[in-house]
Amino acid sequence: MQPEKNKFKPTEQANFIGIGITIFALILLAFFIDLDSVKTWIEKAGVWGPIVFIILKASTIIVAPLSGAALFPLAGLFFGFWPGILYVEIGDFVGYTISFFISRIFGQKIVLKILSNKEGSLLSRIIEHVSTPKGFFQACLTLFAMPELLSYGAGLSRLPYLKFILIITPLSIVASSLLVFFGSILDINSNSLLLSLGIPIIGALVIIAGGTIFVRSVNKKTNI
Repeated sequence: MQPEKNKFKPTEQANFIGIGITIFALILLAFFIDLDSVKTWIEKAGVWGPIVFIILKASTIIVAPLSGAALFPLAGLFFGFWPGILYVEIGDFVGYTISFFISRIFGQKIVLKILSNKEGSLLSRIIEHVSTPKGFFQACLTLFAMPELLSYGAGLSRLPYLKFILIITPLSIVASSLLVFFGSILDINSNSLLLSLGIPIIGALVIIAGGTIFVRSVNKKTNI
């Protein structure tokens, strides 16, 4: 069973890489681009700015190979903390709901075509684990870096939609607020830069620890 554990790592690492690239890109932007001008341009776009962002955020959950890690700090940077959280969560809610019902209505065959091979391998092992509210809550705590897997997996399980959305939404707010907050306080000329860089690093460590615990739990259950 030892080789199975490695199936979790590539997808999780892709999210870490996305976060790392985003942090690096934001620092470069702060050095070489007038971020106030970008914010002004977004404000002039009016309601279309948030709408486009919400659509992009939802698509990162529905279209599983896409990573939404980059959008969290960008939401905070360009919209501010509270509006950023609002737009992120609307996008997540739409993405969670659509992906849940895609799997609930069309079944595992369609879902496996949407997910990558690595995600499909892990999905088949956690569907039973997320069939109960308690199991799904545990999965959310440890696999919040892969919301597409949680949504599609829950749709394929016996978990009712209402319980699914009531569990994943508040946990999603807590997790995403860290990176949105990072973007909202990023100022290359301020003393808050060190603090803002530390937030996603701490979040990444939590993801690693939680993911390890969850995979061990799933492997132990599989071996029973």
